[in-house]
Amino acid sequence: MLYSLCVTSMKTMKTYKQVLLVWLGVLAAMEACWILLPHRDMLSVAVVSVYAIRLLIGIVGLFIYYSEPRDTRKPLFFFASLYFLAVLLEFLVPFIGKGALLFPGEEYASHYAVQYSYALSFFLLAFSVIYIVLDSLFGKFKSSQKFAFTALLVGGVFALYYHPLLTNPDYLYETQDVQDWAAVNYANNALIKEGIESPTAAEIAANTNLYIWQDGKRVGTLLESEKIRRVKELLPYLGGYSYTMLIYKPLYMNTIYMNVLCVVFIFLFFGYQYKNDPPQGAYIEKIVFLFLPYCSLEILHQYAYIKSVQFSMLNDVAMIGYYLSLVNLLGLLVMFALRLRFVTSVKGEFYERELVSDSEHISRWRDAFDNLIVRHFLNPQTLHGRLFASRTAGTETNVAPKDHS
Repeated sequence: MLYSLCVTSMKTMKTYKQVLLVWLGVLAAMEACWILLPHRDMLSVAVVSVYAIRLLIGIVGLFIYYSEPRDTRKPLFFFASLYFLAVLLEFLVPFIGKGALLFPGEEYASHYAVQYSYALSFFLLAFSVIYIVLDSLFGKFKSSQKFAFTALLVGGVFALYYHPLLTNPDYLYETQDVQDWAAVNYANNALIKEGIESPTAAEIAANTNLYIWQDGKRVGTLLESEKIRRVKELLPYLGGYSYTMLIYKPLYMNTIYMNVLCVVFIFLFFGYQYKNDPPQGAYIEKIVFLFLPYCSLEILHQYAYIKSVQFSMLNDVAMIGYYLSLVNLLGLLVMFALRLRFVTSVKGEFYERELVSDSEHISRWRDAFDNLIVRHFLNPQTLHGRLFASRTAGTETNVAPKDHS
């Protein structure tokens, strides 16, 4: 027994060492690119920290994928790792556009890079979360069937909200908000050149035309009173780079929709768990649970971006959001690392294989976090391996030993 524990510990330490070496190697390569290659924007400490942790989670996810004893469980961590590793594409964004390494002569290259990397990132997030849920709901289905169902569901929702971007790369510059802002900004600048230092909303409205829009097309002209009201709405966006919030507003809204989809399916996951109580792989439930605040925070972040009317305010909100997400990501990193340790152990491999061969007679794995709850909030004498199931609740066999690590 002691020999087995020593071997498992050595194997786990070797795996962790490999993860760290890969992570540090990729970070070193990224730093070298940042120092040696031309780029546009500097990244804050908060952004770099989030990128680094997401990268580490993605690498751990790949190691879990290769170490998983169950072939049906492998896609779950493969898709999750794809989302976290997509941070590498986001890292490339500052290297695209004017004055940068890639497409330096293309005026809108950086804009395209931002909008499509943003869209891809949240598509992968929704795909990974929903695949985890469907894997639990349809555990007996083939991986290919669950993949197809997830692709149809997420792809359908994604196409519904993102199809304007997919069919027209310049769509964000052609929305009503941006077109109205351009007209108001032009009239404002013209009045300033005429000697009016601070034009009023009425003066700007008298020197511009604003339209009624329907389905992305102009269908009429606003009345004077409505023009003044509309100008007042857009005045806060005239200074500096505040107009960028209007440009990316549809992208932020689409991101909210994708994260709401994730939250709905996470609640569906726990509703199914509560009703049917199927045994899950170790730490799977906790990983899903941590995705709940992660997606919820993304909803709050995007909503705050939409409501920000000054570029400086947007930066402040973004920094707060990055630090909150960083805390959540550290929790996910811990759960991924514990999952990796579990599946590379003898008992973990045994338990995961029993879930496949004899799931009806195996209880849920009770890990260290479950034991902590039992010790401090419940009576350990009335509970066996399955958390929240009394000893008299049934006759099933607890074939998996408790994890006291």
